[in-house]
Order: sequence, then C-alpha cells, then structure tokens
Amino acid sequence: MATKPKANVVQFTTRRSLEGEEERQVGLPPVSGSAPPAAPAVTAIDLSGKPKVWFAIGPGRSGKTTMLRWASEISANRGSYPITAAADPQNRSLKNYIENVAEPPTNDAAATARWLEALLRHVMNEKAAVRSALVDLGGGDTSLQKLLATLPTLASDMASAGVTPVAVYALGPRVDDLASLASFEVLGFRPEATVLVRNEGLADAMIDREDAFARVTRHSAYRAAVARGAVEVWMPRLDATVAQELEAKRLGFTQARDAISPDGRKIVPLGPFDRARVRAWLDAMNTEMAPILSWLP
Repeated sequence: MATKPKANVVQFTTRRSLEGEEERQVGLPPVSGSAPPAAPAVTAIDLSGKPKVWFAIGPGRSGKTTMLRWASEISANRGSYPITAAADPQNRSLKNYIENVAEPPTNDAAATARWLEALLRHVMNEKAAVRSALVDLGGGDTSLQKLLATLPTLASDMASAGVTPVAVYALGPRVDDLASLASFEVLGFRPEATVLVRNEGLADAMIDREDAFARVTRHSAYRAAVARGAVEVWMPRLDATVAQELEAKRLGFTQARDAISPDGRKIVPLGPFDRARVRAWLDAMNTEMAPILSWLP
C-alpha cells in the first residue's frame, strides 16, 4: 500500500517587528508631541443604573451597526429599552434590525447635528427615568463633528448633567481607521467611558489578531487613548456567510439563534449548524465585552 507523502515542516512566524517603522498620519498630528507608552489594562468604571448615551464612531463597515444591534438586544433581554438613533446623514441601516429607530427628518449634515443636539437634550431631561440612548453616527461622523464645533465641552457638560457619554470606537486593522479617534480626542471629546472595539472580522483570519492589529495598537493616537483610560475589547469574528444571511433576512442575533421569525414576517430559520455559530458568537461577545457590560443601557 502506498504511503502518503510527508509534507516538509516549515517553521515561521507572522509577527514582524515594527520598531523604527514610520507612523502613518491619520488626518491629524499625533495627539501629543510624544505619545505615552501603552498603559496596562484598565478596570472599566461601573455605570450600572446610570443613564448613558453610546456614540458609535468609526468608518463605514467597521462594525458600528453590529455593535449597536448586539447592545440593543442585550439591553432588551434585561428589560431595558434605550432610544436607538441613526444620526448618519446618509446611511441609516440600523432601522433594518431595530424597531422605532429615531432619525432626523433630513439628510442635511447641519440639520442632523441640530437634531442630535435635541436628542441629547431630551435624554438629559429624562435622566430621572434612566432613559439611555444608542446613537449610530455613521461613517463620516459629521453630525458629532459639527456639534463639537459649537459645544467643545459636550462630554463634560453631559456628565455634569448626570448622563454619561460613552465613546464606542469601532476599528479595523487599518491605521486609517484611527482618524475619528485622533480627531475627536484633539477636539476635546474624551469621555471617561471610552472603548476601543477591535473587529476581528475585518482582519485576515490566517493571522493572529494581535499581529493583524499591531500597527493600530502601536499608533500614538491609540496608545494615548489607552493611557488616559480607554478600555480595549475584541469583537469576535462571525462567520461571513452567516452574517450575510442575517443581513439579507434582517434577523436579530437572538432571533437567528433561537429560530424565531420577526413579528409580521415568516422567515426560513437558519440551519442547526449556523444557529450554533450564532450561539457561539453571542457567547464570545458576552465574554469579550465583559469589561463594559455595566456600560450597556
């Protein structure tokens, strides 16, 4: 009987030293003249029972909508129903997955910024009811930029009024994905509750996740945010085919896992293996997001 050929064993590593590698600019100079060294992992502040507003920030298709869908579902499972808003002047895909999404009546960027300000005032006025909000700012983040131009102390003003701003930065492995983080930090938007969400699904699956995000996590803008207390988490990879099916069917993660059709629609449920993949992803999300679970509405 013929024996199977033995493959040559080649030892290699994907880790490359980045020492001395020139840091790419991300639209602004580094946050400070010399970035502080990366700080050790921090313990997230406890926001249990407090009204808060999530600002989901990042480039298009970085995971912002996925993060907000997950947060909304976890909150609903806990009996909390935050205001969910799509403040992107153009793309408002959040309403495909969540009912009663608030959105501005126009696509004009200046009008959207005014609408966002009105929304924040509403949450601050209703804080006695512990009414929180999840805000999808879209890929351009223009509404928040315009608001900060006239309200540079927005984060501290909200905190003083008893509502905690939560900056949620969705990041891929590209250095350019740090542009919003660098911009808003320089503009003074530095909430004490800041989370850096590294989306594994945007990285090469064949490369260790720390290696894939090495240039991002070594950048001065990223290190400065961590040094001031930003929390680092990972968004686990969800099978791409499953993610596409959920998008096509407009299914929530819990609905997909439990083979539940949305109200008023009859949907062919996912197969047992794909439901298992969604279940595993939800379990992994709960594990990875454990440091910020008290930040959920």
